Amino acid sequence: MISFDSLLSSLPPTPTYPGQWAPIYLEPMMASGESLTIAVAARGQNSECRVCPAIRPHVLDAMFGQKSAGVGKIIALACSSLQRHLQVNGSFEGWAPPVSGMRVGRVRETVSSDILGLLRQAVALTASLAAMDLDIDDEESDEISEVVMGDAGSKRDPWPKQFESAVLGKNPRLSGYFNATFHVSERARPSKIFYLSERVALNTGKLIPGSNLSSMLERNKARLLDLLTVRDRDDRMLPRAHYELVVFRPGFEDPTYSERQVDSLKRSIEALEEAGDKHSLRVQTVESAEQAAERLFAAEAA
Repeated sequence: MISFDSLLSSLPPTPTYPGQWAPIYLEPMMASGESLTIAVAARGQNSECRVCPAIRPHVLDAMFGQKSAGVGKIIALACSSLQRHLQVNGSFEGWAPPVSGMRVGRVRETVSSDILGLLRQAVALTASLAAMDLDIDDEESDEISEVVMGDAGSKRDPWPKQFESAVLGKNPRLSGYFNATFHVSERARPSKIFYLSERVALNTGKLIPGSNLSSMLERNKARLLDLLTVRDRDDRMLPRAHYELVVFRPGFEDPTYSERQVDSLKRSIEALEEAGDKHSLRVQTVESAEQAAERLFAAEAA
């Protein structure tokens, strides 16, 4: 016999956080009539407000290529402008977009669990590009040097190049340490190490929620094993002081990812950290190339 009390008790709690949300549209070609949802904004009745991009960085890369950085700056400008307006005025009304062809969509009243829930509603109902899974996972046989040094039209993962550029932008003298190979024997495949200096062995990868998350996790575990190979074969007289895997991930509060996707990401990070702990190798997640560069500088300075 079905127990309705049991069924009712298993339902999630009723949302109690009232607020408003609205999309921000951009017309990429003037007078074309085409509009993209580039960001979403939410405001709670307790005056809490937040504005976030609605297009993931790797989707921008796939759509706009070399112009993606410029489009990203426009989106960031829109977010910061509307954020300030909401904080000062407490309303969407009267916002003056910083770029022509930009506008706020219809403001909707709703309820959710918190401000992030409002933003996720906005993404789900107005931002189709947020659901696109265009990220490219490098195949197992790909070498880091191929990923990093492909031509401008390459569809390979841009993350290693972004990481390298962030480092060299502050310290060009480190350029000779990137994309190294570590030879174990003539017959064995050489280990590919993203950064290999006299003091530091550092590999890098990423974990992005979506269909490639499992394969990314396995790829990162393989990069941990490459670091382990270097450590076990290092010169006993002059061993390196630091071995680390730096992994890019999106923010846990990125509204373009669902709660389920974020939970899967957290589990993958925990699994990777456990694999690193098993071999006494450090795993560090970052949310930007600048954060990754700071990890490398800290390792060199330790």
